Amino acid sequence: MTDDRLSYLLDVWREWIRQTDHRHELGYPSTAAGIRYRGGTDFETMADSMDMTHALAVDAAIDSLEPLERRAVHHVLIRSQWASSIPLQDVFARARDMLKITLHRRGIE
Repeated sequence: MTDDRLSYLLDVWREWIRQTDHRHELGYPSTAAGIRYRGGTDFETMADSMDMTHALAVDAAIDSLEPLERRAVHHVLIRSQWASSIPLQDVFARARDMLKITLHRRGIE
């Protein structure tokens, strides 16, 4: 997976996480996403469905990170609190590397 592709997937996740009414806000864990294509009549509907599938897969991959890496992703992408003596850029780079591996294992390229 290229850096640009991972950045795109993280952007899709960031937009999804900013929406309201998420299952995880109710205390439900994220789960690995399978193909959840909702058939439609146009390309935009198909693209939206794939974005949702990718957002769920990225959410599950982020949840699988070690706590420090997960906090780095949240800090960089959704501006949560960062409190660590380890430089953010180092931890975020490690998190990106791990996300590439995890998403590849889940079939997301």
